[in-house]
Amino acid sequence: MRMASVEPRIAEVPAASALDMRRDGDEFLFTWSSHGIGIGVSRLRETSAGISAEITVEHTIAGSVHWGGLNLASTSAREALVTKLKRVSGVPPWGALLERVCRTVADEFRKGAPIIALEPAPARETRDLIEKMLPLGETAVFHGDGGSGKSLTMLLLALAAATGTTLPGGLRPTQRVNVLYLDYESTVEEHQERLHALIAGLGVRYEGGIFYRPMVRALTDEAPLLRTEISRLQIGLVIADSLAPACGPEPEGADAVIRTMNTLRSFAPATRSATAHVSKAGADQRAGSTRPFGSVFVQNLARSVWEIRAAEDADDQNALTLGLYHRKANRGRKHPPFGLRFDFTDGLIRLRPHDLAEHTDLLARTSMSYRLQKALASGQATTEELATNLDASVDSVARTLRRLKASGKVIALNGAGGRGHPARWGLAGRGESR
Repeated sequence: MRMASVEPRIAEVPAASALDMRRDGDEFLFTWSSHGIGIGVSRLRETSAGISAEITVEHTIAGSVHWGGLNLASTSAREALVTKLKRVSGVPPWGALLERVCRTVADEFRKGAPIIALEPAPARETRDLIEKMLPLGETAVFHGDGGSGKSLTMLLLALAAATGTTLPGGLRPTQRVNVLYLDYESTVEEHQERLHALIAGLGVRYEGGIFYRPMVRALTDEAPLLRTEISRLQIGLVIADSLAPACGPEPEGADAVIRTMNTLRSFAPATRSATAHVSKAGADQRAGSTRPFGSVFVQNLARSVWEIRAAEDADDQNALTLGLYHRKANRGRKHPPFGLRFDFTDGLIRLRPHDLAEHTDLLARTSMSYRLQKALASGQATTEELATNLDASVDSVARTLRRLKASGKVIALNGAGGRGHPARWGLAGRGESR
């Protein structure tokens, strides 16, 4: 009686060196050159039913012989695919080969980051990708109302990172990296025109490095493909513009926000930046700080949060003046607020630093201590005079002055003052206002 042939055991498949694997993000390519076979595994997704993927099989003689979905852990699904592949060529040990591919992909996809022993280490010399703006390898959020210049600011940061050029306003990149811009709001034509105007206006030498992708689906749904492209293109900065559509349905919910922020985290070691809107109440707020729209986890899970506001009292229609306010920092102290002015002339976009004190609405969003130091920079004043100038209560001004005095930033020029002789305050030095 003739016995049916059986597939070789896994151990009988040629050594791993003969079956080469290359991984780009969540996409795997296996090549077995001795048999002219290539197997691609992509679109990986794990559910309660196991890990599903799209499998592509190519043969040097037969060409593309298979493309379809596969549950990697399903024995019956793998056997059905082996049966199909045998009809193309019966020479390779398809069963053992496919078993190894599926098991290897599942192990690689699930293993995640290794557990390591936590050891004391000094602070890294380089902590930011762009100084004060983008913490290296972390997620930053920039929030503001519509029309506040968030997208233009993101393109500016992308240009600084891609060229390694220090731009006006102290935007100094610590390294040159490729950038991936994920756009949920605008068009490629608008970004190309803005990029051209920025390059010409700033006199920057641009040799590529900014990659663009229009987005429609939720970021989590696109994550496997994006991780592959981030790896393939060696992306060092990912920009998501903006967070609400990136979250998909119900962007104000905690679940959607946590999934999206975790997806951004999965793009590491690339640095990530996302824009976010504010609520209607936040947009209408005339002073103080606001938070990004939606769940508190937008602010909680970001490592750095900046608020961007456009000046409302600007008198030049060909300019955009912005105030940038550091609302959260997980590494060290928050940076002082600062201003940027974009001038749009003759098809160019020029940029220069701007003093927030020139716009009362921008200055009103800074802290009391910052406003007091700005006021005292122009000369000494009493507590009552400062309160009047800043439209603040005397008690609030007095409390803040005492804190600033204790930290050595202001001094009482005539001691503690006295009846009929109120204390006059001045700056203790020329240090940077905070």
